Amino acid sequence: MMKANIAVRYLGFISILFCFGNLTAQESNATRERRAADAPAAEATVTVNEQFLNSFLTAMFDNLNEPSMPLTMGGAQSTAQCPSEIRLKREVNGTRTAVHFENGKIVGSLAFVGSYNQSLMGCIEFTGWAETDVNLDYDASRRALVARFHVRDIHLNNTPAILNGPLLGMVQGAIDRRYNPVELFTLEKLSTRVDIQPAGGALQLRAKEVRAEVTPAAVTLHIVYEFVKG
Repeated sequence: MMKANIAVRYLGFISILFCFGNLTAQESNATRERRAADAPAAEATVTVNEQFLNSFLTAMFDNLNEPSMPLTMGGAQSTAQCPSEIRLKREVNGTRTAVHFENGKIVGSLAFVGSYNQSLMGCIEFTGWAETDVNLDYDASRRALVARFHVRDIHLNNTPAILNGPLLGMVQGAIDRRYNPVELFTLEKLSTRVDIQPAGGALQLRAKEVRAEVTPAAVTLHIVYEFVKG
């Protein structure tokens, strides 16, 4: 009988330890969850300066075709002899295609050549450069950092000034239809996986948000991450 009582008390003690162990594990999990919720956001920054962006433009002209856009407004027509289009150039009459940082904005000069074929005016060939603003924003629907190009003014060389207004509208219309907005970085492209072999697994660095800050000397990307089991 004594042995039976001792066994019962022993089993009861084991049960208490087991329940206490469960409570401790639950508290530990809750503590970890609170700690993760209270932890500051994990943020990485990437800085891009003017030299990097302009070197990118130089590499584009060296390795790819010159970017071109058709001009289709105002009754423009295209023929093999006179295509209605505008084509970016590395440099035209001393003005170079380049970007600069000014007063918290990205501005650019775009050198170009082109032609405009219209039945009443015939074929008009032109050269010049455009003043542009580049605005960077996070688009939540696209989950991406996007750029929007706005042409502020166009300067033509040896061409009637009367074309400035119509050409400005056509160029901006072509950019809006074909290019704006331009996806620069999606959250998926900014995410990555890190294998941690000693820990027997991997972590997924999942980008949740990206914000661009334009300073007088550079563009800084602020990327907010969360870490999950990969």
